[in-house]
Parts: sequence; C-alpha cells; structure tokens
Amino acid sequence: MTKRKILVFFLILMLTASPVLAAGDVTVNRWVLNVTLHDDGLVEEVIQAEIDNGGSLPLDGFSFIVPASAVTMIYDLSHTMSFTGMVVDQQTVPGGVKVTINFNSSITPGKNWDGRIGFSAENWAVKQGSDYSIIIPVKAPQAIIAGKETEIPLSQNSDLRGQVFLPKGVTATSVEVKSNNMKPYKKLLQFEQVVLTWFQLNNGDVITIKGSFSDVLMKIVDNDAKYRELSARVKTATAQGLNVSEAQTHLNNAEDYNNNQALQSFWTNDTNVALQYAAYANDELKLAENSLSSPEKTALPQETAQGKQTPGFGIVAGLIFVLLISRVIKKKK
Repeated sequence: MTKRKILVFFLILMLTASPVLAAGDVTVNRWVLNVTLHDDGLVEEVIQAEIDNGGSLPLDGFSFIVPASAVTMIYDLSHTMSFTGMVVDQQTVPGGVKVTINFNSSITPGKNWDGRIGFSAENWAVKQGSDYSIIIPVKAPQAIIAGKETEIPLSQNSDLRGQVFLPKGVTATSVEVKSNNMKPYKKLLQFEQVVLTWFQLNNGDVITIKGSFSDVLMKIVDNDAKYRELSARVKTATAQGLNVSEAQTHLNNAEDYNNNQALQSFWTNDTNVALQYAAYANDELKLAENSLSSPEKTALPQETAQGKQTPGFGIVAGLIFVLLISRVIKKKK
C-alpha cells in the first residue's frame, strides 16, 4: 500500500470515528421515567431528560426504543416540551418502536438540552381480565452527531429515576428489577393510584411489574376520594361562618382509620383488618356528611360599649337635637 493510500485511509478512518469520539463527551445528566398504566392497558410515559454536550461537535438529537407496537406523541405543556423545538421520527425496529428526536437547533458544544418527551404506547403492557403486567427497560438514549448514533454514558452525578402509576384499584402483586445493584423502591397511594417509585436506578436495569385489581384497595380508594370531597365542603362551610366542627372530627377519624390503619394493613397483606378499618372509615364519612347537611350558624361577636354606637342611640340623639332647635325658634318668635 502506497503512502498516499495509507494517508487517505487514515483520513477516512478519522472522519468516521470523529463523531464517536465527540459523542464520548456527551453525557446524560437526567433521565427520569414517569410511566402511567391505564385501565384499558394503554401506557402513557413522560421522560424528563437533560443531555449535556461536552464534546466538540453539535448534538443534533437523540433516540430511544419503546417496547410497543405503536407510539403516539402527546404535544402539550404537561408532556412534550423543548426550548429548541424538535421533529420526531418513528421507525419500527426489533423490540418495538424507535423514537428519534431531531432538534430544530443543534446543541452546540458546552450547552445542554433540557426537556420532556411524552407519548402513549399500545401493546406495551399486557392486560388479561383484571390482571396487568409490564416490562420497563431503563436505558440511556443514543446521541445523534453528524448523522451517526452512539451510546451516551451517564454523567458522574446523573439523575436516573422512575415512577410507575398503576390503574385505579390495582395493586402490585410482583415487582422485580434485573440489575447488578438492585435499588429499593417506595410504594404509596397517590391520587387514587398505587405509585411505585425508584429514587435511583442503573443504566440497563429492567423493571418487571405484575398487578391485579383488588376490591379491598378499591374500598380504601373510594374512602379517600370521599374524604377529599367532604374536606373541601368543610372548608367552604367554615368560610361561610358555619360551625362544622363535628363534621371535622368525623373526618379526622375517617382519615386515621382509612389512610393509616386500613392502608397500612393492606400493604402488609392483612386484608381482614384492612376491610374492618375501611368500614370504620366509611361510617365516619357518613356521619360527617350527615353533619354537614345541617350545620350550626356560628354566633357573631357583639360590639362592646367601647365600640361603635348602636343605631338606636343615634336616632334618639337626633330627636333630642330637633326638639331643642324647635324650642329655640319658638322663643325667638
């Protein structure tokens, strides 16, 4: 091989490798997954992302794969947001749908992209009767630089988290995370849904969740919804000057029975105790609602003698003044 051919080969190799080398300085600072599983099995996801371009070439976009048969982008303030603007392309690939985010304005070296990508996905979760299952891969996206794609590593202090919202009345029966360093998760009831939260995940983790509808959980959820409705009514009645202290007492009891006793017993799979306390909470909610139907009028404080004069005193003083004026006029005559 001649020196000229070697030089040309070397230049081609450098031009081919340069985007990859530059992409090595592109890092993911934030990749937060918010996954909502709906009653019909449809999945809605919002990804909060921050990608830092510490390389020497502009960052044109990034891509990731959704394990679904179809993806529909959701463009509103709560879902998709980008200050640079974006064009989204989709392509069916082995394992799902590849979503490519192309920036309208490339991210120059030293800058970062911070935004959200929201979409709905079909046939990601599996629904069979009242049972649900979903597998969620946790994987950083690929960078697009000079028309080429390459893996993006996580930054040293990256924020990689996840939240999964189950359908109303559905509880998790099995939760597994395939990981070299498994992280614990927190389970709570929020806005009538069971929410599973991971505060720290690893790139490459795979979360597998199985859930099933629970009549016991549904009773607790219905109590919670009724509690929030009656609490709003108590607040309104108090602002109107009504005495609803009795209703408030019943609501306090209902909250303790439902959100503390019943829910905690449900988390520990003690369904009989959970049902008992849920029934107690429901009774207290009924008493609170009955009390709100006939509230007492709160007595208004009367003004003291040191306050303003009463209207009656003003009228008497006026009459005396008129009589005095009349007598003065008669004497002059």
